[in-house]
Amino acid sequence: MKRDIVVVGHAHSGKTSLVESLLFVSGAISRKGDVMQGNSVSDYNEDEIERKISINASFLKTNYKNHQIQIIDTPGYADFIGETVSALRAADGAVVVVDAVNGVEVGTEDIWERLESLGMARIIFINKIDKEGAKVDETITGIREQLSKNALVLDLSSSNLIEAVAETNDQLLEKYLSNGSLTPQELKEGLRKAVLSAKIFPVFSGSATSDKGVKELLEAIVEYLPSPVERSPIEVKDPVTQQAKTFAFKDDAPFAGFVFKTMFDPHLGHLSLMRVLRGKLNANSDFYNVNTGTREHIGTMSMLQGREQQNVTQASCGDIIALTKLKNTHVCDCLTDEKDKLLLEPISFPEPSISASIKPKTRADEEKISLSLSRICEEDRTFQVSRDSETKELIISGIGDLHLKVLLERMKKRYHVDVDLGTPKVAYRETIAKKARARHKYKKQSGGRGQYADVELEVSPVPAGGLPYEFVSKIFGGAIPKNFIPSIEKGVKQAIGEGVLAGYPLINLQVTVVDGSYHDVDSSDIAFQIAGALALKEAIKLASPVLLEPIAEVNVVVPDEFIGQISGDINSRRGRIMGSEAKGKNQVIKVQVPLAEMATYGTDLRSITGGRGSYTLKFSHYEHAPAKVTAQVISQKQAQAQQPAHG
Repeated sequence: MKRDIVVVGHAHSGKTSLVESLLFVSGAISRKGDVMQGNSVSDYNEDEIERKISINASFLKTNYKNHQIQIIDTPGYADFIGETVSALRAADGAVVVVDAVNGVEVGTEDIWERLESLGMARIIFINKIDKEGAKVDETITGIREQLSKNALVLDLSSSNLIEAVAETNDQLLEKYLSNGSLTPQELKEGLRKAVLSAKIFPVFSGSATSDKGVKELLEAIVEYLPSPVERSPIEVKDPVTQQAKTFAFKDDAPFAGFVFKTMFDPHLGHLSLMRVLRGKLNANSDFYNVNTGTREHIGTMSMLQGREQQNVTQASCGDIIALTKLKNTHVCDCLTDEKDKLLLEPISFPEPSISASIKPKTRADEEKISLSLSRICEEDRTFQVSRDSETKELIISGIGDLHLKVLLERMKKRYHVDVDLGTPKVAYRETIAKKARARHKYKKQSGGRGQYADVELEVSPVPAGGLPYEFVSKIFGGAIPKNFIPSIEKGVKQAIGEGVLAGYPLINLQVTVVDGSYHDVDSSDIAFQIAGALALKEAIKLASPVLLEPIAEVNVVVPDEFIGQISGDINSRRGRIMGSEAKGKNQVIKVQVPLAEMATYGTDLRSITGGRGSYTLKFSHYEHAPAKVTAQVISQKQAQAQQPAHG
């Protein structure tokens, strides 16, 4: 029997210590490591040992009561949420860790929402109950108020629990109402079904440092969380017909696996981490990569125990394994038997919210930079690299300032590439305020066949929240032949990537082809692409273009005494306070702030609160930028455009 579990929760709730305790109590390790001493099985990377925090998801395994339990320990910092998001695709159940001193924190609520959307079975573990200031009863109340009223302490004699189990099943409810109770067997079976279907979330409490409550947690993992084959069937696609079909997780079926993560090993290079969804896979065999349409050969397969790799000769449904030296396999690829191909929904990673420019320090660094950046991007899908087409600057984007800092340190240590970091860039957008029309006639004659295309476009604003861009053709009667309409759209799409104010992409607009003309001989795809692009640019100029700035949704968690200072600071950043709620001794302030004002926020918040404040940030929406900001952004862009480009 197998269990694949992910351990999640806010930073510093003690997840890594709990995993260490689970391994120790179940006999997988004979001596417990310590996060502060840098010798835990889980946090083994140099940067994790140095910072004393989890940065990467780590993979561990143990056996308990004839059950193979694979555990994924995830980071709690919002900057490394990408690690948690990919880990969720490899697990069947979750252990949500809550700190008995601090209660339910912002990061826990965020991850709970993600688990909720996946309908994943969960157990809650209240950690650090022996620490000074621990408030177990208050924490349980907080869990029920902030996470779910169906979070219940697992006391099988409690009438609350019996009643809650009865309410999850009509037959049990009938028995309970007529008999006033349930048999122990009915209660146990009913409880397991309720936990598997995410209707009840058992709550345990204990201490990872003293192993208190950890044996009970292990029992509950085996007893109540699902095995890989107990998961509900999911919808997959046929890669040829794109038709949806139902996919069941089972052992006796053709092999299928999903690559949810790649990671770097200093000795073996890049490892592809795959969850076996169905069937069996043998070492030294071939499989088919449905996404790339290529065959891949597997040499060795291993299961991970922190930094250690334990080779296995076969993997079956539910196993999480590491594959080495795959040539064409990447994150989100589906690996299958060639006779039974299928495609899974790719992982939806959070979008980066902060950007910075980077410049290699030396010519040698310049040569190594692209390889090191592409490897880091492959490992971390929330890290993105692009080149600004106008300024030729190399731009890196990530979830937060800590995220970027850690990845650049990794680049320096692992790939020996040193870079200078520039001011964070903000992804502005442009849109239009009114309807407008423009016509462009493109004619070129240079001996032989010429080029001719004539296109009239109308642009109109689309309300925010609608499609970012819509293309419509209203050409009737053959003013432009149908086969040239896709060429016009191609030109329009290219032009949309660059607005007329400061060169930022255009959004929230509808583009309609209303008229035009063509030439029997000289009209071509390329001519209509050019005419479409130039007609769009001209129409945008007439449609009162406006600059949009990204607005971030920020949750700031601070002790009560800092509320005044935080409010003042948010106002100085052109932010709006949307509301606040008490959480223990802290206040959670919900704020909307222009992203351009958030570049130094992490550092400033630490400084204001003496390190006691924290925040999570995610992109919310775009809003019209004030005139002053628009003027500033346009002048900055113009200044950049006038600077000589560096090779």
